[in-house]
Amino acid sequence: MQRIHRTARRSTLEIAVATVIAILFGAIPAFAKEPDFPSGPVRIVLPFPPGTVNDSILRILAERLSQRWNQPVTVDNKPGASSMIGTTAVAQAKPDGHTLLANITLMVQNPALRAKLPYDPKSLVPVTQINRQQLPVFVRSDLGIDSMTKLFTYAQSNPGKLNFASWGLGSTAHIIKAKMEQDNRVAMTHVPYKGGADIVRALLAGEADVGVADFLSPNPHVQSGKFKVIAVTGPKRFADMPNVPTLAEVGVTGFEGYNWLGLFAPTGTSPAVLTKIASDIAAVQDDPALQTRFKKDMFVEPTATTPEDFQKIFARDEQAWMAVIRATKISLE
Repeated sequence: MQRIHRTARRSTLEIAVATVIAILFGAIPAFAKEPDFPSGPVRIVLPFPPGTVNDSILRILAERLSQRWNQPVTVDNKPGASSMIGTTAVAQAKPDGHTLLANITLMVQNPALRAKLPYDPKSLVPVTQINRQQLPVFVRSDLGIDSMTKLFTYAQSNPGKLNFASWGLGSTAHIIKAKMEQDNRVAMTHVPYKGGADIVRALLAGEADVGVADFLSPNPHVQSGKFKVIAVTGPKRFADMPNVPTLAEVGVTGFEGYNWLGLFAPTGTSPAVLTKIASDIAAVQDDPALQTRFKKDMFVEPTATTPEDFQKIFARDEQAWMAVIRATKISLE
C-alpha cells in the first residue's frame, strides 16, 4: 500500500512539474486573463468622406464602444486614392489595437487592380466583419428603362450614350459596369464620383443615367419614384424588393457575394486584443433595437464575426474579386 501511495505522489509531482514547464514555455496559458485594452483613446480610420452609410454606422458603434471601454473612440475620415491614404496610415501605426482601419471590399480589390501599393497588404490583419450588404443598380425613371434587359437593349443601340456613375476608378460600381459591358456587349460612359451622395446628385441633375451605390443613398428617390432599382448584387434577391432580380439572374456574373464593412488592425497586434475588439463589437451590435435600425434604416446586415471567420471570408473574397477583375482587364497602373 505504501508503495502505491509513493507511486501516486510521484505521479502527481511529475504532472505538476510538467505543467509548470508548459506554462513557462508557453505551451498552455498560465491563466485566462483579459488583455488590458484599451489603455487609451482608440481611433478608427475610415478612408472615405463623412456622411456615408458606413460613416454613420461607425459613429454609432464608436459611441457605444466608448461607453463600454470607458475610453474615447473616434472616427477619423481620411478619404482619397481608393481608400489607400487611410489604409496606409493604419498599416504604419503601432500594433497595439488603438489605431484601427474600417474598410470595405476595396481591401481585396486594390491588390488585384494595382501592381504596386503604398502599403504592404500583409501589414494588416482582419479583426471582424462589421456588416455585409447588397448594392442596387438604379436608373433615372424618366429614361423609361425599368429592367436590365431594357438597359442592355438601349445601350446596344446607343453606344456610350448612357452615363454610368460610380464612386471611383476601381470601385465595385466600376467593376460591375465593366462586367455588364463585357457580358452583354454594350458600351456605357463611366463617370466616377466621390461617393453615394454625389452619385445621387448626378442622377437628379441629369448628369448620369445609371448608378450603383449603397441602398441608403438613393432610397428617398426610389421611394418618390424618381429612381428605379433594376438589379441587386448578392446571392439572393433583396428582402425588401423581392421583384428585383440579382445581377446573376440577368446574366452578369461575379457579384454573387456580399459587399462588407470590416475592421483591420496592424499586423503584430496581440491576438487577445483582436479577439476582445471583435467580441465587444459583437456585444454592442447584439442589441435588437440597433439591429433593426441597421437593417431597416441603413440596409445593412450586422455580422460581427470572429477574427478567424473574417480571415476566411477575406481569403475567399480575395480570390473571387481577383477573378472578376482579371476577366474585365481593369488596371489602374
